Formats: sequence, C-alpha cells, structure tokens
Amino acid sequence: MNKKILWIISFALLFILWIKAGPFQSTEEGSKNDSASTSNEESGEATADEKSYFKSHPISKETPDFAAITDVKERKQAFFEFLTPFVNEKNTLILKDRERLTSLLNSNKKLSTKNKKWVSTLREDHKMIKLDNYSKDDLKALLKRLDIIPVSLVLAQAANESAWGTSRFATKGNNFFGQWCFRKGCGLVPESRDEDADHEVRKFNDARESVFAYIDNLNTNAAYKALRSSREELRQDKEIITGLALVHGLELYSQRGLAYVEEIEGLINYNKLWRFNRVQPNQEPQ
Repeated sequence: MNKKILWIISFALLFILWIKAGPFQSTEEGSKNDSASTSNEESGEATADEKSYFKSHPISKETPDFAAITDVKERKQAFFEFLTPFVNEKNTLILKDRERLTSLLNSNKKLSTKNKKWVSTLREDHKMIKLDNYSKDDLKALLKRLDIIPVSLVLAQAANESAWGTSRFATKGNNFFGQWCFRKGCGLVPESRDEDADHEVRKFNDARESVFAYIDNLNTNAAYKALRSSREELRQDKEIITGLALVHGLELYSQRGLAYVEEIEGLINYNKLWRFNRVQPNQEPQ
C-alpha cells in the first residue's frame, strides 16, 4: 500500500512539473518567434541600418532649452513640434519595410536569396531568431512587430518621462523616455539608484536616436506583447492605431503599473495629442 501511495504521489508531482514547464506555449510571438527580454532590459544599440541612416541623414536642429520657455503653452508646443518629426520619420521607415514584407506575404513565390537575407536582418533587429527558411507564419510574426507607434503615445510618454524635456536625462543625455543601459559609462547614473543596482540611464547622440530606440523597444520587448496584440487587432479590423487604443499595453513600462497607464492616458486626453496622429493606410496581407 505504501508503495502504491508513493507511486501516486510521484506521478502527481511529475504531472504538476509537466504542466508548469510546458508544452503549452503562446503562438502569439512565442517559441522561435519571440525573445525573452524584460521591460527594463537595455533597449539595445541602434541597428546597423539605423546607424547608416543616421550618418546619411544628419539632423541640423538643436534641442530647444525647454526650461527657458516660461510660458507653459509655448513650452508644450515647442516640445511637440520638436519631437513629432522624429516620430513620423521612424514610422515612415517602418511602413516602408512593412509594405515590402506584406508583398512577400501576399506572394506565392519562394523567397529569393536577397529577400531571405533581408528578412533575416529584420528578424535579428527585432530580437527574433534567424532561420534557414521562413514560413508564412514566420513572416506574420515579424509583421506583428514591424508596425508604427502612434505619435500621440510617443509624445505623452516623452512628456512624462522627461518632464517636458527639462529632466537631467533629457538635457544631458538626450534621453526622453528613461531607457536604461547596463554597461558602466553607457549613460547617466540616477541619483536615486539603489546601492546594489548597476543600471544607468542611457545617453544618446541626439533626441532622434532616443525616439528611434524607444519605438524599437516597444516593438521588440516581450513586456509589450499586449500592446502589439492590440495593434494587430486594430489592423485586422481596419481601425486607426491610436495612443489611447494601445496605452494599456504599457503597464510594465513603469513599476507604477496601472497608475502610470492612467497618467499617460490623461496626458493624451488633456493635450488632445491625437491631433498629431497621421492618416494610416491599410497595409494588411490578404
């Protein structure tokens, strides 16, 4: 009897361990199509393509001294006008790649060597595993990450994280979104950092690089799966992608969770930031 009881207990324990370990996996962006990053993990250096783009498309305008603009309305307007072109620039590049990827999805032809190399580079840039061959599902998983972040959401988070461009991280490091890095000397050390912490707030060459890195972070980080899922649903329903529609996918952006989300939502509503969103063409695969 004792042996039988031990056998039953052992079987039950094995079954519980099997349930916890798998084999159940989300097909949303899981398995070979997902990375295991976390919300405050370093958002990464610019990709090779981005570095090349920055070099060939230098920006001439300097960051305004937002603290010197005493009129609140004028400061906000200057802030929006400064950052919006960078968001549109990044989203335009994304839509260009998205259009090409969509055409490959809609084609019945086998991927050429050139297109396979391009897809592999895109997957690597979006923290996805490179494969020898790509199925339609693999391309769709990449397409889910390769999409815009609405200007309204970007402006609201930038205003919140940088204190309207007046924070030390914004003025000294061109960091408008509080992105972290973990190599000594890679950024600015937060004054309130715990003694056992080793993160820094990343420094960028200019504000545009900060915007590009922020959008890349939302498009690649596992913490923002919910945001990308909401965005994909909007695409499928042929709805406009807005900041208010995606904001609840940011609960893991801050330790404040839902309170942070509500604050970003409030910024969008109070400042009517949806007015900065661009008309979005429907580019869904058939």
